[in-house]
Amino acid sequence: MASTIAALRKGDMAAFENLYQALGPKLYAFALRLCGQKEDAEEIVQEVFLKVWERRHLLDEGQNLDGYLYSIARNMVYNRARRRVYEFAFTEYMAATGTGTGCFTEEAVAYRDLVKLLEEACATLPPVRRRVFEMSRLEGKSNSEIAQLLHTSNSNIENHLNKALKFIKERFRDYETAYALLLLVFLPDVSANLPLVAMNA
Repeated sequence: MASTIAALRKGDMAAFENLYQALGPKLYAFALRLCGQKEDAEEIVQEVFLKVWERRHLLDEGQNLDGYLYSIARNMVYNRARRRVYEFAFTEYMAATGTGTGCFTEEAVAYRDLVKLLEEACATLPPVRRRVFEMSRLEGKSNSEIAQLLHTSNSNIENHLNKALKFIKERFRDYETAYALLLLVFLPDVSANLPLVAMNA
């Protein structure tokens, strides 16, 4: 693999094509397993190899190239899932508040600020708890699926998830609309049946 990386660093297109042929199908299967959408998986594979080519001069001949590509793909899947959840939450929030188009920009800016705060709060969670939280709320996996993937018990997953939710809610308790957004983003089964006034209470 070191020779492949050395060739890539020199801009060897043949080496790049060989890498694509060798790892493309495996990377596609990996992305498909994570995101569940064929079109998304195909796009992610294309984006991964594009990024590798654009950053080929930064590759280290001693690094695990396979692992590097899988890591890029995994991050892309999670980022796409996160964006879609936020977009859905924002749409629901705008509809629930009855915000007019004239206030859209102001609301969007406020929303992005809250999203940033939310991501910062998630980043402070312990690694395993953050992973459980993301798998549950961003990837839509059930507690039993997460327990199986992480080789632990359902009760342990529930414990991590409850503590994560309690921590994040506490971080947002001083923001008037943040709790509503939090429910819309991470507790859709609850927020779907609650009016905005109740969520802000």
